[in-house]
Parts: sequence; C-alpha cells; structure tokens
Amino acid sequence: MKRKKWKKLFCRSVLLLAITTGITVWGTSIARAESLGTGGIPIDEQIPQATALFPEELLNWNAASDPDAPFNLSNVPLASRVQGAKMNEDQSIEAKVLSIAIVNRHTKGTPAQGGTDKAVYNFTNWQYVDTLVAWAGSSGEGIIVPPSGDVTDSAHRNGVPVMGTVFFPPEAYGGKSEWVEQFVQKDRKGRFPMADKLLEMSVAYGFDGWFINQETNVDAQTASAMKECLSYLQAKKPKNQQIIWYDSMIPSGAVAWQGALNETNQGYFQEGKKRVSDNMFIDFRWRDLAPSKAKAKQLGRDPYDLFAGIDVQANGVNSSRKPSSILDEKGQPIVSLGLYCPDWTLRDGAQYDLDRYWKNEQLLWINPQGDPRSVDSTKNEWQGVSRYYVEKTPVTQFPFLTNFNVGNGDAFYLNGTKAKEGTFNNRSIQDVLPTYRWVIDNAADNQLTAAVSYEDAYNGGSSIKLSGQMTAEQPTSINLYAAKVKASASEQVSVVTKGVDEVSLVLETKGKKESVTLQGERKQVENGWTRTTYSLKPVAGKEITSVGLALKNAQTAPAEIYLGQLKLGKEKTTPVSKVEKMTFSGKTIVDDKTENIRITWKSKGKNTASYRIYREDAGQLQFEGETANTSYTLLNQERAADTAVYHVVPVDQHGRENQGKATKAVYTFETLKRPEITINANKTLVSVGEPVTLTATVSKSTESIDWEIIGGNPQNISGQDVTVTFDEAGSYTVKATARNSAGETELIQEEYIYVYDQTSGIVSQNLSLLPTTTATEGSGYTNDGESYRFALDGDLSTKWCDNSSDKPWMIVDLGSVKTIAGFELFHAGAGGESAEWNTQEYDISVSEDGKNWTTVVQKRGNKADTSQDAIRLVEARYVKLELKKAEQNGKTARIYDWQIIGVDQTGIVKR
Repeated sequence: MKRKKWKKLFCRSVLLLAITTGITVWGTSIARAESLGTGGIPIDEQIPQATALFPEELLNWNAASDPDAPFNLSNVPLASRVQGAKMNEDQSIEAKVLSIAIVNRHTKGTPAQGGTDKAVYNFTNWQYVDTLVAWAGSSGEGIIVPPSGDVTDSAHRNGVPVMGTVFFPPEAYGGKSEWVEQFVQKDRKGRFPMADKLLEMSVAYGFDGWFINQETNVDAQTASAMKECLSYLQAKKPKNQQIIWYDSMIPSGAVAWQGALNETNQGYFQEGKKRVSDNMFIDFRWRDLAPSKAKAKQLGRDPYDLFAGIDVQANGVNSSRKPSSILDEKGQPIVSLGLYCPDWTLRDGAQYDLDRYWKNEQLLWINPQGDPRSVDSTKNEWQGVSRYYVEKTPVTQFPFLTNFNVGNGDAFYLNGTKAKEGTFNNRSIQDVLPTYRWVIDNAADNQLTAAVSYEDAYNGGSSIKLSGQMTAEQPTSINLYAAKVKASASEQVSVVTKGVDEVSLVLETKGKKESVTLQGERKQVENGWTRTTYSLKPVAGKEITSVGLALKNAQTAPAEIYLGQLKLGKEKTTPVSKVEKMTFSGKTIVDDKTENIRITWKSKGKNTASYRIYREDAGQLQFEGETANTSYTLLNQERAADTAVYHVVPVDQHGRENQGKATKAVYTFETLKRPEITINANKTLVSVGEPVTLTATVSKSTESIDWEIIGGNPQNISGQDVTVTFDEAGSYTVKATARNSAGETELIQEEYIYVYDQTSGIVSQNLSLLPTTTATEGSGYTNDGESYRFALDGDLSTKWCDNSSDKPWMIVDLGSVKTIAGFELFHAGAGGESAEWNTQEYDISVSEDGKNWTTVVQKRGNKADTSQDAIRLVEARYVKLELKKAEQNGKTARIYDWQIIGVDQTGIVKR
C-alpha cells in the first residue's frame, strides 16, 4: 500500500518452533540415533500456522483437508454493541474508524494460536474501531491472507468485524499480472471460483469479509473482470460480511491512485443502484475530501462508507496528517477515518517494548492526557482518535464478565493463583477492556492513575493497576464501561480487587443526571484478593448506561490498587455442553524430551465461553492452556513418563469450570532414542599450545558427554564445552560420546584438528580479502550496490542482497588452490537488521576445478547474527555458498560479509 514500506513487509519472516538438527560433512559433524517413529500420531514440521496462499493454492484449499484449519477458525460470535455517551463535544456519532493493522509480525509462519512470545500486537482499544483489516501479504509468502483465529476472537468479543486481505503487489515488489487474471477467471457456468473460495474460507474460519488491495498493472479487460468479480461477491456474500476496495486501480487496468472517490473509480464502489463494494479506502494522496463526500451522496451512498487514509506506519503520532485533517468547517469528519498501520504503537514506535507500546497506544487512540474527555490538544498536534470518534461498547446484556486480561503476560493466573509460569500470548481469550482509558476523578489530594499491569492478575495475565497517593477516606472514582443493560431486582454485580479498603459501585442510568452509588458485601478470596458483591435492587427496571467504581483507603499513603475482575449478572445455573471425542491430531518434535501436541475435541458449545486444558500430574491438574476454540496446541510439553493424561474442561459464561462435562485422554510421547550429537571446534587450524574449544550439541535427554582426544592435553575430558591444547604438530582425531537412559552415541571425527609448529611459516588469514579472490557468479542481486561481490569486502556497511531467488547462491574463485580451514558468515543481524532475517539454512561446498563439488558444511537451524563453521582442512580453489533458507522464514539473502579462513598455500594436507 505504501511503497517505501512494501519491501520491509515483504521481507518479514518468523522463527519456526520446530528444531532442525544440523549436519556438517567435515566441519560440524553429526551422528544420528535411530529414526523417530510417529507413535501413532502424525508428526508435523511445525505447529499450526495462520493461512497465506497464492491464487492457485486458494483454488485447491478446503477446510476439511487443511490440517491447520481447525486451529485457525474463530468460534466467538460477533457481539452486538452500542455507542456510549459522548465524552467530549467534538465526538462524532456518525463517522466510523477503519484500522488496517499488521496484526501479525509475518505473512507466513504466524502461529495460529499465539505462543510464548509476549510482545505481540494485543490490541485493546476496540471501542474506537468499527472494522479491522488484518493487513498482510507479500509476493514471496502469499497474497491471500485470512486473519488468524485469535485476532477474530478478540475483535468479535468487542463487537468489531474483521477482514482478511487480498493483496496484489506492485510489479516492483513481485506482483504478477497473471495472479490478478487468475483471480478474476470465470468458469464455464459464469462463476468466479476464486470469489467462491474467498467466501468459503471466511465462512469456515468465521471472519467477516475481505479487503481487496489491487496494485498490479493489468489490462482493461482484467480491470473490468475485477469489477464484475466484486459485484459477484456482493451478490453471494452473507449479509454479515463486507467487501472493502482500495482506491488503486482504475478501469484502464492501470494503478493510478485517485486520493478521492470520483468518476474515474466510482464503478468499483457503486454501479447505478448496484453496490459493488461496501466501503472504499481512499488512498493517502487525498487533499480536499468534500468532493468525495458529494460524489458518495450523488451515488446514493453514505459518505461515511468512505475512509480517508492516514498513514501512521513510520511516524505514528508524529505523522503529518492527523485526525483533525479530515474535519469540515464545523469540526466534524467529512468522511470516515482509515488508519494504515496503527500497529506502529508496537513496531516502529516501540520496537516491541511493551511499556512503550502501552504509552504509544494512549497517545494514538486517546491523547497525551490519557482522558477522552480532554480537548486540550490543538489541531497541530495528534489529538488522539477519542477526540472525534465516540466510544462503543459490547456491554449490552447479562452476564458480562471481564478479568481485564489483555491476552498476554508473564504468567497465567486462575482465581488469583499463579497457575503457569512463563511469558505467553493468547488473543483468543482476551477480555473486553474498559471503554474509557481513563475517566478518573480524584477527590482532595488523591493522585491515582491507571494502567494495564502484568504484575498481578486474577484470571489470565493482566489486571488494571491504579497507583498514586491517596488521602484517608477520600474517594477516587473511575468510570470503566459504557453499557446498555436493564437491571432487575435479582441481578448482582461483583468486583474483585486488591489493595483497597472500600469499593463502591457507581452506575449511571438512562435519563438521570445523577449517578447511583451502591455499597456491597466484601469477602476475602485468594492471595489477598477481595470480592465485593452488590445487589441491583436500587436500580431495578432502569437501564444502566455506565459502570464504574469509587475507591477509598483508610490511611493516607501511596496506594497500589489492582482491579482483577468485574462481573455483571447473578450467577445462575447455565448447563454447558459436554466435551467429548478428544483426540491428539498431531505433534511437533521440539527435541527428544519436548513435544508440541495438537488436541481436538467435540462440543456443541452451549453456554460455553472457553475451554481449559490441564495435564494430570500425580493426581493433580496442572493448567496448560485455554482457548475459545475446539482445537488447541499445547506447547513445550516435557516427558515425565512415557504417557501423560490431558483433560479439557468447559468454562461457562460466568467463568466457572464444569468438571462433570470435561473429558480426558492419554497421550503417548515418542519412544526415547539414543542421543544425537554434533561436534564443532572454534578453529581446526592452530599452532602448538594454542587452545581449541570443542562444543557438543546434543539431544536434551543427554545425561553425560565424554571426549577422547589422543595426543591432546588433556586426552580425556567430560562436558558440553571443553578446551584442549596440543604439545606437538600433527593431525588429531576427536571422539565424543553422548549417553542417556536409552544408550549411547559415539562420534569420531578423523584428523579433525591440524596443529602446526610456529616455525612452519603457516599463517591463517581471511582468504576472501586476497587480491586474487573474486565473486565470479551468483543467483542475482537487488541492485549493483548489493552485488554478491560486497559479501567479500570485509565491510559490514555493505551486503549481498538477493530477493529474487528461491535459494540464493554465489561462487567464489580464490585465484588458485588454497588450504581452507573454515568460514565465518555475517548475516542480517550483524549488519544492524532484524535477526529474523538471519540465514537459517545454508550449505558450503568446495571444488578444485569448479565442476566437481564436495559439501563441507550443511548448517541447519542457525539463528545467530554471525555463524562460524570450522572444517577439517581441505584444498580447493572454488567455494560455493548456497542459502537453503535465506531467512528464518523467507527467501531474501542478506550476507554482510563472508570470511573464508585458511592458508594461502598448499601441501599442508597430506592424505
């Protein structure tokens, strides 16, 4: 969508959770144990991933045959919601907000259900968003990208529909006109198979439509077919879905952004009385929006179906255009607001630092004051979205339950007790967070401020923390949620808090200016948490429009108050559906003691909000995960015995578990095999007395590692990393033995280390810098300034970059035969780029004649910025580098330097 950022998005990649073991033919060598069996359960290369497809792949896709599909769907229905009362006089009750956000770090390789990475875009300011586009797509990873199910879950719980992305990129970034032609191809019956597949996928996965971003130049016939395809989608899509068109291509087929709705592009929005797209995103080039508004009215459409784009990807709240930029002379939005990449708050704006993320979220969506009532910011500043767009709320019925869980954290809590250690991210179970961030009124000298906190939680990974000075018996009120619920005398409200002496419930009701304050009954629960319960009899028959609290402490002192849970509605008997037919549908082997396990079960889901998964350990249930789905992947399950028992327990809408409707099944871990072992030396060409460090990479189950180096000092030694020296020149063999309870694996590397006398005249150096060394050929490069020859210049400010080849390669001619002892590669991270772009897999081969090649390095699973590969000495003139996986999950080569370590002579090797 924005050219200067396309390449960045195109290059994004993901670290696969499956561990790949390396094989180096001479340098880093491996001895394999017996091949792993399946144990009756299919073994997958990785955990379930979010979907990303090319057009031909879409035609062949169906949910029944896609093993990852059950993990990508959303079971959370789209909640109904209403507008809250205006918080300031500038808020519009008609204009809407479209968020086009990169909700996942990568197009391909995104875990379908979160994982252990806490720093993920767990967006919570849904009260200001009317539609979310899960923006993604690249010519190298896939251009048809539905939202991951966890994103849809969190959005739907807040009443926000979610769109998948169809992205046809510009030719400069890999776009192909044939992709567009395939997309709009009709079958013999006049149907659009691609459009049918889009609808099939959105229904199967449970999201709400598609954002069509067509920026590949095509001919007029294809452009006409695209408009017909949009009309076809309109006619066939379910009523609850929408199609959004990006102002890019015009009827000639050329990509010519109009920055307006006008006569040129109106046919992709409205054709006579026929709606072609439900909304249009107006490109950032807009200037005067009044003609677009007039054109929409002329076409019989609501001007607020148009979204004027503001690009905040690079500069966020420092962007030149601001929410005030689309206002008319009366201070009201001319059309609706479209924010492109508000995920700036986490990415460029915070560099994935979550403390900075929450501050940025306040600045972008609320204002510097952190209060939507404030109108202090001027039009020359970023005033925040709350300044002009009224809040919406899904609090429209009983029961309503929130644990203020944003869906990530440092540990997972259940009923106030820490149930599972370790960072996590799980947007599927994100709660509805407060409508107002923050509407706080401090009495007297109280100075409480609010923030999301990971320090403590009641359920999930977070809570709301209010901190600051408090004066004895002086209240601080906080308005939490806009609502539209009618109270009856039997209904109740409860709130769970910590660190506060008195909590009153503050309600606003329809038609009344004065709020109602209710006192409740307090009861101590777990770990310092207190539950206060209130009867709604005083407001029976009235419509509650907002829910808040008033807080008091008995002493004057600094306070730290945590809000852990808010529950609206009396707990009633709500029978949940039985969980049954639990199966283990797949596994990913992390290592020989650790597995990721795919679990699937059946349930009608009646009155069921989520499911909790437990592992039975010595008769006790250990919490492992929670989801709104009926499929889940348990990460990093460690073998304690050959089998483990897992339970799936339904949780009702009041947050209660029903063990009587749970199910369980026995899982069998892979049979333990003899350990695998890989050995490597920091160098294999050393002088007498020079220390050599030997490292063993072994299976996790390994209990001991013993080394034998005849002629070394010492000759026998134990440990994963050992250091030896040699008193005499010569070639030395290394033997390492790894043992576990299943047996032992021995690895022998013949004549692995060459030791020379200091008087021999041997000099180890970087052969890449010799004047005779040249990069003779390769797969390609992006431009003359990023040729493969820059991989040999010893300068980390230059690089070889190739984004056009599936498996980039280059060949080096040393000018004559030399003695080679090893290699050092400087990847993306070494040049200051993302470590996620570091080469993951590569081979290095050598040849004396440039025709007959011998592989000396096969590196797998690399994540390091700089990788070193020492090998047994070999004589060669030519060296070939082949990148099997040029990124952690992409194909763009980024090599900042390649050192070929050796000696500028021959005759050292005598074999």
